[in-house]
Amino acid sequence: MKRKLAIFGLCFAGAELFAANMPPLVLVPAAALLLLLLFLSIVRRSRALPLVLGAVAGLCWFCVFSFAVFRPVRALAGQTVTCMVTVETDATAAYQNGQLRGTLTVTGINGKSCHFKMRSNGFPAQEPGETFTADFTMTDLPKDAYRASRLSRGILLQGEYTGGYKTGTDSCAPRFALYRLRKNASALLRRWLPRDLGGLEAAMLLGDKAALPDTVQDTFRAAGISHLLAVSGLHLALLCGLFSFGRRRRFCWPLILVRAAVAMFYMLLTGLPISVLRAGIVFLLVLLGDWFYQPIDLLTLTGAAAVLLGLQNPYAPCDIGFQLSFCAVLGVQASVALTRWEEAHIPGQDAEGWQAHLRRDGLTVLSTVQTAALASLATLPVLVAQGLTTSGVGVLANLLTVWMLQPALVLGLVVLALQIVAIPLAIAAPLAHMASFLLAVWLRIFYALASWCAALPLARLYLPREYTLLVLVLLGILALVYYAAGRFRWFLPAGVVCAAVAIVLGVQMQKGVVTMALVGTVGNPAVVCVQDGQAVVLFRGGEANLRAVRSYLADHGAAEQVLTVDLRRSGTEITFDTEEICTAQTTGAYTTQPILNGLTLDIYHTSGGNLAVVGDGRSHIAVMAGSTALSAPVAVDVLCAAGALSDSVQPAAILTTASSPRWLDQPGVQQVYYGQDIPFIQLRPGRSLQIKEAERVALQ
Repeated sequence: MKRKLAIFGLCFAGAELFAANMPPLVLVPAAALLLLLLFLSIVRRSRALPLVLGAVAGLCWFCVFSFAVFRPVRALAGQTVTCMVTVETDATAAYQNGQLRGTLTVTGINGKSCHFKMRSNGFPAQEPGETFTADFTMTDLPKDAYRASRLSRGILLQGEYTGGYKTGTDSCAPRFALYRLRKNASALLRRWLPRDLGGLEAAMLLGDKAALPDTVQDTFRAAGISHLLAVSGLHLALLCGLFSFGRRRRFCWPLILVRAAVAMFYMLLTGLPISVLRAGIVFLLVLLGDWFYQPIDLLTLTGAAAVLLGLQNPYAPCDIGFQLSFCAVLGVQASVALTRWEEAHIPGQDAEGWQAHLRRDGLTVLSTVQTAALASLATLPVLVAQGLTTSGVGVLANLLTVWMLQPALVLGLVVLALQIVAIPLAIAAPLAHMASFLLAVWLRIFYALASWCAALPLARLYLPREYTLLVLVLLGILALVYYAAGRFRWFLPAGVVCAAVAIVLGVQMQKGVVTMALVGTVGNPAVVCVQDGQAVVLFRGGEANLRAVRSYLADHGAAEQVLTVDLRRSGTEITFDTEEICTAQTTGAYTTQPILNGLTLDIYHTSGGNLAVVGDGRSHIAVMAGSTALSAPVAVDVLCAAGALSDSVQPAAILTTASSPRWLDQPGVQQVYYGQDIPFIQLRPGRSLQIKEAERVALQ
């Protein structure tokens, strides 16, 4: 087996990811199976030995690290302790005035030294770097969508501030000085650029998204180029490439030291996100190989980086940046291998003159397109598994915009450099104005291309998670079968045919299916009903829910909003995104009307509240705002609950987004389903009803 270190490293990270997402009892039989496979591989001297050895090492390291490091810290859950903490750089303003929320590094508990990170939603502080002592009640991290990401950053507990605040001396750690430098540089860029473009440049160059407008993020996400807004290996490679001075000077020792220093400084300046850390490790290993005149292999170095990241924190593979970064590298490596095959097998190797130039230019264009396509395809499983949006124009948008990234980064550095020397050199100010003008024009073109791509018909694709992952797994198995049979070149046409069949079947299976998602604020979300590209919104809440509804519709195929039903009893004036609006407060005591395809909407209006019931003749789902008082109770299958229940509704099951609703212990409450993120009901009219992305709550 070639590239043994690459196989070992990727299996090491894969085993850690598996262990992080499986119940502890599953790890025992998994470890026994892997040890058996390892024994058989050693006895038979199998070529799969690096694969099995990497999986065993990853699983064992996860268990050892969790038991020795994480277990003693998590034992503090449920206790109230006095902590000495330092505010980390991700702290932002909390809901309470004069407080922050974010990550705290705990350096002492009850007078004993320690070192771990915890998350707190409110504590007295002004800025990152402050050190203080206070009392915190420790709890385990909530099992929500952010748990894996926080564990990957070393955050082990949740801490609730309870008092006893005593200020301390500010931390002198270099990361806080670099954080202030990053903030000052971001402020300089925003000062010299238009408001929307300044936040864009600060995000791409410095990783500071504090001033990045939501509209810009939505545009880049729809175009499939949101990776350009997050500092990653691409940014690091482009900036460090400025100091390469050609391949002839690759082994020049002074330049190797300069490139290593630039890479280290940029990694620290951006706060060491995992995607940058992965790229930085690979780049430093490349420089180490250049120092000793050794050849390099990107896939092998990527495997080594996976091992190093997994050793410092076995939850590192849970970070989405880690997964996207490594999958993108695998896609690029697949493109490189395909390009080599094309160069060897496409006729015309002996051509001369204009034919040689035409062949070379054609291969360059083909390589560029397939690199973008394979990198996008490699990251697709991660995006689908994480419930993120996918774009049907990602390849086109990458081809149009990625080449514009390096000039944008260079011009941003020029503007910052000229600002630093503006005071001692009088000529620097006019040059800074010129550079900032050129940067603004360049970014305006950049954003215009992204906006054009985002407005294309296939820009926003909604892919059902379970079905899409199943199709991708089957395609992967098919690829392995062709590879084992030595006919891998035939996988491409076979894979295209299978993917086309899967798309047709998926479209047919989704026809008529109704998805009713709870979107918005915890405890009082709006309900969005989507069927065949059309949406009906049962609205309650305020502006926050309206923004959440818009975001949900944009992320799920940009469904056409044909009707909005305003169930609120009162509230601020809201401009809805549809011409047809039904206000429950102005209807009669009972109205009914058809909606979508094969569904009916019943609205009950009382002085205490409003009730909407969506039904297909067999199943009924209710949404209530306020508290209705009807003469006879309405029996429904599912109630999308808010802050209170009513005797007028008799649900067989209740779906909620509140972890501990006030009505949980009321008599008569039997089946309760809780969803942290966006739980939804999947209704196949006349056939079935399922509650998804939610867990059943164990009632006392």
